[in-house]
Amino acid sequence: MTVSTTRPRSTGMAAGALTLTLALTSCGADDPSDAADASTETTTVETDYGPVEIPTDPQRIVALEFGNEILVEAGIDPVGVIDPNPGLYTPEELEILQGADVVQESSLEINIEAVAAAEPDLIIGGVREVSHDDYEEHFENLSRIAPTVLFDFDGAGPELRDMSLELAEVVGDAERAEAERERYEERVTELRDTYAEQLQDHTFAVVFGVDDQFAVVNTNAWGAYILDELGAETTSVIEEAGGDFATFQSYENIDKLDDADVVLYETDVSLEPDAFTADLLDQNLWASLPAAENDRVHPLRYSFSRTWGQANDVLDQLEEVLQDL
Repeated sequence: MTVSTTRPRSTGMAAGALTLTLALTSCGADDPSDAADASTETTTVETDYGPVEIPTDPQRIVALEFGNEILVEAGIDPVGVIDPNPGLYTPEELEILQGADVVQESSLEINIEAVAAAEPDLIIGGVREVSHDDYEEHFENLSRIAPTVLFDFDGAGPELRDMSLELAEVVGDAERAEAERERYEERVTELRDTYAEQLQDHTFAVVFGVDDQFAVVNTNAWGAYILDELGAETTSVIEEAGGDFATFQSYENIDKLDDADVVLYETDVSLEPDAFTADLLDQNLWASLPAAENDRVHPLRYSFSRTWGQANDVLDQLEEVLQDL
């Protein structure tokens, strides 16, 4: 799993701003006939960057950060995307995303010329609150190309998934996305009641590998947050995380997970761990953990749960684990 907490670099935007006029001209954005062909029906969306008038039936959508998932779940083929990480998408989803132009790198650098060349009638994206000031400039430049809807969020739990609901509404997928949220809430109650004994009689941990280290995810983030909502007991080592999303430990501290009799390790969508997590699972100390000795180490995909649909997938995986306890 890759976790980025860096602020988007502004170098790409600075270079793009210098060539924005040329890019728009080359795409025919100033051609009156293009404007005549555009949908005349619009609606106003209140965003964290001010009100934005958008087409009610956008046909060409560019997805910036956190936008790819919104479009593939809605069944919409984007014309521009943030570079898709193959580990985050099914082969079918990846095929759709790879059919679009890459307009934002995984480093979060935006290629303004590529955005303009995609000729979008709508641009969407999610922004971490710490990056809001950087995206003020991005928003201004992007809005010269097409209506741009950016929503801020803070945290790695329901705040992110609720932001995805806002984006889903913008692209006309609100009903399905809201149904996923309602299903999640119902399933949490159901699982909490059905597996109350298993959740309280066992201790859980969610981990992933980092270079020569491992991280134990705190209950304020990702899969561990979902476990906490279910009422699960969690490993005591997360107390060392404080308010951070995880505590990072050296391999020699693997035995701090001795109190966790169920350990979930983060994977890609195909349930394969990344190289760092695979290395963690190969450590001799890891093999001596009670969870490993008792065959209670399980893969967990979509731990980050960017959408409520992905969060429901996590609940399905957790139920399979709980059924065997």
